[in-house]
Amino acid sequence: MGMARMYGAAALGLGLLGFYTWRNSFDELLVKVFLTAFFVFNIGAFIGILSSFLGGVFASPGGAVLHLILGIFSGYYFIKHNLGDKPIGRKLLTAAAMIFGTIGVLVSQLPNILHQAGLHPDYAYSKSYEMAGKKALIITTSHGVLNFPGETDGDPTGVFASEMTVPYYEFQDAGMKVDVASIKGGEIPVDPQSFLFMIKSKSDERYLEDKDFQLKVKNSQKIDDIDFTQYDVIWMAGGWGAAYDLGQSEVLGQKVSEAYYAQKPLIGSVCHGALGLIQARDTLGNFLITGRTMTGVTDRQLIQLGITQTPLHPESELRKLGVNYKYNSGNVDMFQTISVVDEERRFVTGQNQNSGHETAQKMMAIILENSGKTILD
Repeated sequence: MGMARMYGAAALGLGLLGFYTWRNSFDELLVKVFLTAFFVFNIGAFIGILSSFLGGVFASPGGAVLHLILGIFSGYYFIKHNLGDKPIGRKLLTAAAMIFGTIGVLVSQLPNILHQAGLHPDYAYSKSYEMAGKKALIITTSHGVLNFPGETDGDPTGVFASEMTVPYYEFQDAGMKVDVASIKGGEIPVDPQSFLFMIKSKSDERYLEDKDFQLKVKNSQKIDDIDFTQYDVIWMAGGWGAAYDLGQSEVLGQKVSEAYYAQKPLIGSVCHGALGLIQARDTLGNFLITGRTMTGVTDRQLIQLGITQTPLHPESELRKLGVNYKYNSGNVDMFQTISVVDEERRFVTGQNQNSGHETAQKMMAIILENSGKTILD
C-alpha cells in the first residue's frame, strides 16, 4: 500500500510537470528536466514493479515491461533533444552510458530487489528469548555434488548456507549451546551460490566473520556418534545436497524416532531438510510423520530453478507418506514462505530458504511455553 501511494504521488507530480513543460516547451532547461525525470521515474517503476511481481503482488509483469519501454523511449528522446546536432559518436556514448548506468543500478539493487520480493524476509513477530542452559543440534548434508543418479561429476553444492546460519544464530543469540553435525561428519560442503552478493543473508555475512562457527562446519560431528535425546532442539537444514543423503539415512531416521519418543527434543527442518524425517518410524513400524501437517520446498520451486535431477523431492516424498502438506505459492515459489507446527507441536517445518527465522522463532516459543517461562518483547 505504501509503495502504491508513492507511485501514485510520483506519477501525479510527473504528470503536472509534463503539463507545465508542454505549456512551456520553449524552455530548453525545463524540457531537459522533464525528460530526465520521466526516464528516472520509469526505470525506478520498472525495478519496483518487477520486484513486486517476483513477490507475487502482481500476477503479470506487464506493468514492469511497460515502464521499461517508456524508459527506453524517454532515454531516446532525451538524447535526440539534447544531442540532436552532436556527432553520432557522442550520441552512442551517451546512450551506452545510460544503458550501463541503468544496468549498474539494477545490479547494485539486486539484494534489495530480491529481499523485497521475499528472499530472506524479516520475521514480523520476532521476539527475544532466554534459552540459557538449553542445547540445539543443527544437522546438514555431507553431499557436495549436484549430480544425476549414477554420476559422480556435477556442480558443487551442499547445505544452503542460510538454512544453517539463520537458525544457528537464532539459537545462539538466545543463549543456547549449538552443535553442528552432518551425515558423515567432518567438513560440511556449503553451496557456493549461498554466498553470491545478491543472495547471501545477514546471517551468512556474520558466519563469514565467525571463526568458531566455521570451525564447527569444518569439523562437524557425525550423527552416528550423537545422542539426539540430550538436545532441546533438533534442526535439519536443507540445500540440494540434502536430497542425496538425509532421506536415505536409516541412522538419521532411527535417531529422529528416538528423539521423538524421548519427549524432550523439538524437531524442526527447512526446505530439503524435511527429507530427514521420512525414515523415522513409530513403535509399530509406521512412518512417524504420516497424518501430520508439515511443509518443505515445493516441486514447483525445483522446476522453476531447473533442478530436477536430485533423487528425492520433499513435497513428493511428504505427500507419499500421507503428510498434510502445506505451502505458499506465487509467481516465483523461491520468494514464498510458510512455517508449520504439527498438531502435536513436536515438529516445526519451514517451506524453504526464507523460512529459517520464523521456524526457529516458533520452536523457541513452543519450548518456553512448555516450560511455563515468559517470552520477552
